[in-house]
Amino acid sequence: MKSSSPGVQRLCLFLVLIGLPGAIIPVFGNGEFLELEDRIATLYEENQAALVRVKSIYPPKENEEVPQVVIGTGFFISREGLIITNASIVLQPLRVWIEHDDIAYSAEVLGYDERSNVAFLRTHALPDHFSFFHLVDSPELPRIGNFVLRFSMPLEFDASPSLGLVSGYESRFGELFFPCTYIRTSVAAGPGDGGSAFMDLNGRLLGIQVGSLPDVNSSYILPARAAIRIREDVLYSGKVTYGWIGFEVEVQSSIDAGRQLLLSQVFEGSPAESAGLMEGDILRQIGDYQITVLDDLRNAMFYTRVGQYVDVVVERGVNTRRFSIKITARPENEPMEVIEPAGLEPAIEPIKEKSEDDDSVKLPFSEDINNTGTDEDNIKVPSDVLHQPDS
Repeated sequence: MKSSSPGVQRLCLFLVLIGLPGAIIPVFGNGEFLELEDRIATLYEENQAALVRVKSIYPPKENEEVPQVVIGTGFFISREGLIITNASIVLQPLRVWIEHDDIAYSAEVLGYDERSNVAFLRTHALPDHFSFFHLVDSPELPRIGNFVLRFSMPLEFDASPSLGLVSGYESRFGELFFPCTYIRTSVAAGPGDGGSAFMDLNGRLLGIQVGSLPDVNSSYILPARAAIRIREDVLYSGKVTYGWIGFEVEVQSSIDAGRQLLLSQVFEGSPAESAGLMEGDILRQIGDYQITVLDDLRNAMFYTRVGQYVDVVVERGVNTRRFSIKITARPENEPMEVIEPAGLEPAIEPIKEKSEDDDSVKLPFSEDINNTGTDEDNIKVPSDVLHQPDS
């Protein structure tokens, strides 16, 4: 990661509190605020051409004649025109297209991962002038309290920047488990913001918006490193394959030992059983990841690849044991379960496939669905994206 410029380092000393009732707003000289404004404007000018509006058409709801139009944000991540967006926007639609500089381009879905809410698209023709964000494989996450800058295409508006803060990190929310640690920000998610790009003030892409917490005006970001891992699977096989060792864990806490993860069940016939792991083992390390909390375990399993051998270190009684285990693909009917008291009900729902028999199924960012009513002009597909080329 490149070092911060002196100007950016000075900026990060200031907490801009805007619109917070009862907040104490520090008074600084005009120079510092002008410097912050100039930095935001510069990053916007450098990156706005990488953003696209993603539109998908879905069949009409029951007893309705007008199709549903789902609107979201996406952005280019390569000079070849690869686009990343939310899976919830392009999950088995009738048709997909993007808009860049008010020009529509037909697009196809290369693959998606429902669990992380990420999809990859490519257009059948590239814009004459566009830029792209660089996905950087860095394990370093921004500090809580750091500034974040979101670039999105809300509704039918042009590319728009929004400034906020890193608020926290989670790998679960209530009963909803994330595939890895997500970054929570103070930037509220509105219609059309799904799939937005988030940067820090150094110009580093932090990740893509994949979820929202409307009750607390917050949003979740999938880190750029995680997006790279998903991209590699999607471009190679069209789907994401998650690794599996084959055990359940229970969270235990004590004054003497602190928090630790205990293997509560080892599945019969699993790599864990074959290697010699046993119920009651205290999990300490998987590969390069020291394991002390659930976030560590989810990240270790997310970033390991199927077919890879990893060292798993456990404590068994007074002894430390090390096992070499080959990661296999996680069975569909055996997700990793965690025994822990549940928190609040999740405010973002898991993605589900549209079902003709179940009209109650809703996608994340359901507020992005543009109910077009009887105004047929609102649902007309641009003529140049009606028919995709044969090749």
